[in-house]
Amino acid sequence: MKVNDVLRMCVRNLTKRKIRTSLTVLGVIIGTCAIVVMQSLGYGMEDAMDNMIDEWADLTLIQVWNRGGMTQEGVEIADITDDVIAEIKAMEHVRAATPFYYGLSIGWEAVIYTDTIAVSSGAFIGVYMDELEDFGYSLLEGRFKEPGDPKGTILVGQQFGAWAYDFVYDEYIWPQEYDEFWNPIDKAIDPMTTELRIIPMTMDTVTWQLDYSVIGSQTAPNADHDRELNIIGIVEGNQRDWYTMQGVFVDMEFLTEVIKAFNELNPDQERFEFDGVYPEISVRVDDMNNVKAVEEELQRLGYQTYSQQEARDRMREQVQLIQNLLAALAAVSLFVAALNITNTMITAVIERTREIGVMKVLGCDVSKIMSLFLGEAMLIGFIGGIFGIGLSYIISFIINTFMSGELMQVMGGEGISIPEGVNISQIPFVLPLMGMAIAMGVSVVAGFYPAFRGTRISALSAIAHE
Repeated sequence: MKVNDVLRMCVRNLTKRKIRTSLTVLGVIIGTCAIVVMQSLGYGMEDAMDNMIDEWADLTLIQVWNRGGMTQEGVEIADITDDVIAEIKAMEHVRAATPFYYGLSIGWEAVIYTDTIAVSSGAFIGVYMDELEDFGYSLLEGRFKEPGDPKGTILVGQQFGAWAYDFVYDEYIWPQEYDEFWNPIDKAIDPMTTELRIIPMTMDTVTWQLDYSVIGSQTAPNADHDRELNIIGIVEGNQRDWYTMQGVFVDMEFLTEVIKAFNELNPDQERFEFDGVYPEISVRVDDMNNVKAVEEELQRLGYQTYSQQEARDRMREQVQLIQNLLAALAAVSLFVAALNITNTMITAVIERTREIGVMKVLGCDVSKIMSLFLGEAMLIGFIGGIFGIGLSYIISFIINTFMSGELMQVMGGEGISIPEGVNISQIPFVLPLMGMAIAMGVSVVAGFYPAFRGTRISALSAIAHE
């Protein structure tokens, strides 16, 4: 028999028993659909987790620190200095490295001011200014630092200048309007069009009041440290990064001078003066898939590290566990379908015993008889797989349209939300192919024993069978 003959006989035999065949195919449809839908929920949940983590923090960032006095196997771990940062930056897959040194508070320990108004919120962040662009920061206005810019060059966060204090009329100025992310729309000071200066303040530890009379004074001790600022840009705000909202980015050299001036003016309220050693730095990796390798290299050198990749890995392990449980549940329905196929094929072998005997007497090869029954089983799997995959797309659409929030809470817990643009049920191209392969594979395996049993029937006894 040719392949076309075998296929034609398979179709004819299955259509003879329409109800039995339909019920058997239905079992495969349910099993295949369960496999595809359950796995699609796992893919969707993983994507939702990745998007949520990405909203919380940059997955390519690593925090690196070294606690004083720590040693590793008797070898002292090097302090994090500018030279060490240069070595870290030279590592493979490291895109940028810089300290984010939290300095003086603006509006309290140092004041950025115009003739009548002082900024009342924010803080200095000491960084390598030429590294910020490689850290993924973008600007709403202006530019990044370039060679030749003066020492007092700064970049300000998006909310800089929204809260201020009018020291002439002794009143605070607050924003009146906010956008949907609770960012101020109006500002008391526009940093890109206003000439600003900075002066370290003297702290009155009795009244805790600032003496704004030092502004513009030629005799106040603060006057020696009063200097002009060169604001070159406004950093686009990011809710997961406070620095981009109210931080003022400045080179470490300039920040060190301001801290030193503050300490001279306030000997009883000194701030930690920078001694060339950073408590911690941030490292940006070229791709989130390389974060683990860079972390391991840094840890090998003795430094402690932390990245959101660790949180992502833990969450992905949870998602993988859920995927495995869903797959196990789906496998049960497919196993039941396999038993149904085996039962159907055994019944078919018994009913067609005489037919098998006739084929053997006519010289039909045993392998052809086996291929006939296996072909029927495979055809059941193929039809069930096609309709099962089609049904899974319909169910996936219903889930994404009407049930995504409820399912995400059941699978991920209370407080878990679906990021905009993310479907909880996702069927990538490979999933239907996998579903089809499983459906046909299970069907062939389930039909193997009945097919083998059919080939073992004696020709004479088969012909005599009633």
